[in-house]
Order: sequence, then structure tokens, then C-alpha cells
Amino acid sequence: MRAAIERLEALVRRSRIGVAGEAGLERLFCTVCVLSAADFPLRQILAALPANEIALDADGLLSALGRLGFHAFRQRGHASLPEGAGPALFVAPNGEAVLIFSCPDSGRLKKISGEGEIEDVDSWRSFKGGTFWRFSREDETDPLSKIRRGHTGHSWFRALTSKFDRIGLGLLITSLAVAGTSVLLPLFTIQIYVHVISLGSLTPLPYFVLGMMLAIVLEALLLAQRTRILAWIANRLEFLVSTASFERLLKVRPTISERAAVTDQAARLRTLENVREFITGPAATSLLEVLASFASLAIIALLAGWLALIPFIGICMHLGLFLLLRRRARVMTSIAAEESTEMQRITIEMLEKRDAICQAGLQHLWSQRLVRGARRQQTAQMSLRLVGAMGEAFSTFILTVATILLLASGVEAVWAGTLGTGGLLAATILGLRALAPSHVLCLSVQRFEQLRNSINQLNGLMEIQPERDETREYARMRPIEGAVSFLNTGFRAGDTRPVFVGLDLEVNPGSIIAITGANGTGKTTILKLIQGMADLSIGAIRIDGVDLRQLPQEELRRRIAYVPQNPKLFPGTLRDNLLFANPFASEEKVRAVLQKVGLSSHLAQLDGGIQFRVKDSEGADFSSEFLFKFAIAQAILTESAILLIDEIPNMLLDGEIGELIRSLALSYRRRGTLFLVSHRSDFLLLADRVVALRYGKVPLVSSPDALFARVA
Repeated sequence: MRAAIERLEALVRRSRIGVAGEAGLERLFCTVCVLSAADFPLRQILAALPANEIALDADGLLSALGRLGFHAFRQRGHASLPEGAGPALFVAPNGEAVLIFSCPDSGRLKKISGEGEIEDVDSWRSFKGGTFWRFSREDETDPLSKIRRGHTGHSWFRALTSKFDRIGLGLLITSLAVAGTSVLLPLFTIQIYVHVISLGSLTPLPYFVLGMMLAIVLEALLLAQRTRILAWIANRLEFLVSTASFERLLKVRPTISERAAVTDQAARLRTLENVREFITGPAATSLLEVLASFASLAIIALLAGWLALIPFIGICMHLGLFLLLRRRARVMTSIAAEESTEMQRITIEMLEKRDAICQAGLQHLWSQRLVRGARRQQTAQMSLRLVGAMGEAFSTFILTVATILLLASGVEAVWAGTLGTGGLLAATILGLRALAPSHVLCLSVQRFEQLRNSINQLNGLMEIQPERDETREYARMRPIEGAVSFLNTGFRAGDTRPVFVGLDLEVNPGSIIAITGANGTGKTTILKLIQGMADLSIGAIRIDGVDLRQLPQEELRRRIAYVPQNPKLFPGTLRDNLLFANPFASEEKVRAVLQKVGLSSHLAQLDGGIQFRVKDSEGADFSSEFLFKFAIAQAILTESAILLIDEIPNMLLDGEIGELIRSLALSYRRRGTLFLVSHRSDFLLLADRVVALRYGKVPLVSSPDALFARVA
């Protein structure tokens, strides 16, 4: 075990070049990975580590383990930690961290720090005063897992909120305290009337004023604390929901994410704002003020008896109005959202096709379409705003009438001698306090509907099956040799029309396969199918005799070299972008590859060389030739037995990039398999066989000479 930890730590530290000489908690991270006995790919382990070039601390360690699927549970003290439990991270008050675990061989309790060796430990009880973090990879312990939610019956968002049960209890206690202090001022008001105004004595007044000031300060402190709790919950929810949403969008099958429009994806992410604004807005506060409302009603009943019925009836009328408005708001919100989405689609389509629209002279037709779309959108938005205006008007009317009735009935009770003047003032203040939450509830009816839609969208997103099913057993990935088999393979487009059908092809290692055909016949699709980026409609594809659907798709793509049709760069350094292809590549290997593709001289002219920081993922700082050379360098660093090269512009094939492709073809004829998409005859002649695609038909598979003879 010690040797496995040291080997993994050496790889981790070498990959994090900025922290290679610093002492962090990388050793603890590697220890947890080894103890878990999980078959993590090395790339996945490295991808879980923070990208910043600082030593790994306790927070970074917890985050990295979370990305690997470990669930962390915090425990203070050691009483609930059974003997033999582990691993557990102990963070001392001074920030020092050690990992405690039971040795798999001897069962003895041991510890390891970021710098030290593995040492024996007598008992868990020797660690005091800090915080324990225990780790588990069992789905049954994660409230968000499908297994656990299947038992609880909770939706994803409801399961997420269960993580806030403890702080929710604190929020409830704070709200109860607010409700208690809210009735103090009216009670002080009664006492002032009884002991000061009625008796004409100012002696007790300073004490009452002091008491009122203390009550005001106490209520202000409680409200400030409640606001801080709500703000923390909102920020934490936003963080958890945003990270989970992005993770799910990245982990769903590519065919699902590609079918969704950019506007739809952006709309999902905008739902986070609705959740945060609801929690920090008056709508959530009105729900918490329900406790104060009940307390106010109870005090009114004690002071004035049946007068409590007036604010109670007003609250019931507010709730009835809220239910009616919410039903109307649900319909209008759906219509407004649909019209807004349609308007966005029209705008994006117009911008994408603006050149073609101008060339065809269709500007007036598109202008009319935009006007009609804008009119429908504004009409729907106006109808939705009218619902809010109606809620405000009727709710204010109910509040006003209830207040007038409360005052009139209170005055009558004062004349009858059943209620004092101070009691009347207190009952009026308490009545307004009781009616305020339900009044705000009616004003926030649109916010509630937006929250409901946002939660439904989040639940729908999180219920989408990810590409990798953790409950399914996949075939073990072996080193790829390069054999690829197409068995009656076919692909259908989104409208169910077949792009191509019946492709039968056996490719042995050392072969070069060229793919050609008109636009839209599926050339790039074949490369996507080999990588698992597109779903097969008909037949099967096998890699080294194994159906690729039985392989973990993410790991398959990591082991296949690919030069895309439109190379991209990620924000970060050029070195980081290169190491995406192979995080274990040595500096000597990186320099040799850059020299081979002809980028060494170009990089020498950049500020920082290979450490030059990319600002734009579109590669605006670089030419097309540079981007393709860089993509080829990444493909070479992958060291894969399968290389896929999508169509490259002819103007680039006439220069150095064309020579690079020819050189790669020669090298792959000896050690792997090359799939090349091209229209040019000189590159088709490099291939052993050519796949000529025909839209909706069976592709022609022949030698280059036979294909040219057929065309002639």
C-alpha cells in the first residue's frame, strides 16, 4: 500500500508543476484513492484536483474527493466514530490535517500527514478539539442519489434541501424568537396607557421606554441574524445547484446536449437566479412571518376576544385570493415563457442567416416575423403583469377593509367599556402584523410561480440519465490496438431520416481509411460514432472486438486521438491545453512534439512561450494554421492506436499541415489505424480503402483506384 501511495503521489505532483516542490495534502488525497480500492483512471484522478497552482489544503482535498464521487460527512469530536471506521480526515484547530484509517492488511489504526510517514495510532480518542470528515462512496448514504431518493420519495431539489435541516432548524428557532419579540411593543403600549396616561404619572415612563428600546434592538438583531441565515442558504443553494447543473449538462449523452438549443441551456441556468431571489426576497420572509402572524392573532384574542376574527377572516380571504391568482399566473407564466423562447429562437436564427436573408431580399418578411413575435411576447408579458396588478389591488383592498373594520369594532368595544384605549392601539398594531404576511404572499404570486417552474426544470435536468451509469457494469478498457468493425451500421438524423445505412467494414490495425462524400452525408458523424459522441441508429461498432456501447464512453474518448474540423483552445496556458491530451507527458516529450509539428519557433515568439495564457476559447490570438498544428500536437501526445482526422481546409493542406498529415499516415500504417475525412484525391490515395458516403444509401467501400475508376 505504501508503494502504491508513493507512486500515485509522484504522478500527481509531477502533473501539478506549479506545486511540485511544495508540501500540500496530495499524499492524503492519494491515500484515500488507494484505500477506496476503486478503479479510478489516472486522468480522472488528476482532473479531480484543483486547477490552481497552490498546495492542496483541506478544503481543496474535500473538493477533489467530492469530484471523484466521495461523500464527506462532518463530525465534531470522536464519540460517534466506531473503532476501525475510516478513512477520516482530522483537521486540528490550527489547520493541520491528518488522515486516519484502518490498515487493510493488519486492521491496525494508522495515520498519515501531508509530509510524514504512515504511523500507528492507539485510538480515535487521541484526536481532540478538531473536526472529523468521514468519506463514503456508497449511494445509499447520499440523499441526492437515485437509490436514496427511491426510498424517501423526494425529488432532487427536495433531497438537496434536506442537507439544510440543521440550519433550517436554527432558522425556525430564530423566527419563533422574532414572533415572540413582535408582540412586545404592543404590550408595552398597553402598559403605557394603563400606568402613564391613565394615571397621569411619568415615573414609570423611562422604564417602559427603555424596555421598548430593548425590544426593538432585540428584534432588529434577530431579524439581522435571520437575514444572514437566508443569505447563506441562498448562496449555498446557488453554489450546489449551479455546480450540479453544469456537471449534469457535461455528463449527459452528447446527442441530448447537442439537440438542446443554447437558449434552452441558458434558461436552465437562469433558474438559479429565481431560486436565489425567492429565498432572499419578501416572499420567503412572508412565509417565515407566519409564526408572528399566529402570535399576533393569539394576543388579539386574549386582549379583545372576538376582534381576532376580523384579521383571521382577512388572512383567509388573502389565501383564497392567492390560490386563484396562482392558478391564473401558472397559465400566463407558461404562455409568456413559451413566447419569450420563441422570440429568442427567431432572433438567433435571423442573426445566423442574416447574410442569406439580405442576399435573397427577404428583409421585409423577417421584419414582419420579428414584429409578430414581439407583439405576441409583449401581449403575454402584459397579461402576466396584469395578474400581479390584480393581486396587488385586491390584496390591498382586503387589507384596508380589514383594518377599517378592526378599528371600527375596536372603537365600539372601547365605548362599551370592554376594551381600553391602549388595548385598541395594541390590537390595531397586532392586526396589521397578522395581515402583513398574507398580504405580501398575494403580492409575490408571480415569484412563487417562477420558483415552481425553476424547481421543475432543475428536477427535470437532474433526472436525465447521465452518459455513464454508475449502477451498470462496463467492459474493462484494455490498451487499444486499433481494430474497428462496422456491422451493418446506420445513422438517422433528428428528423428520423436515414443519413446512411448498411455500412459493413472491417479495419485491422495498420490500416488507413479515407472517408469522403458530399456535405451532409455523415462524414463527421462516422468519427463521432467511433468516439461514442453520437448514438447508433442501426447496427453496431466494435473496438478491438468489443461493442463500444459496452465501454465507458469518457475513457474511450480519452484513448482516441482526434483532430476536429474546428479546433478550439480552452482558457488557460498552452501547456495546460496540450496536457489535456496526455497529463503524464514529460517535458521532453512535449518539446519533441512541438518541434515535430513546427510550433517551437512560433511559441518562442510568444510572451511566456508554452506558458502563454489563452484568453479566448475561439483562438482569436492565433491563426487557423496554428490551431490545426496545435490540434495535431495534441493528437500525437495522446499516443493512441486510433487517430481520427476530420476535414481540413484545402488551403492548409497545401502547406506544412498537409505534410504533417502525410507523415502521420506513414507512421500509423506501422502502429495503428487512421481515419481521414477528405475530398482531395491526393489524400484519398494515401488510404487502403475509401468509404464513399451517399445520403440515405449504403456507402461504397473500395480501394482508391477502384473508386476513381468508377467515377471516371
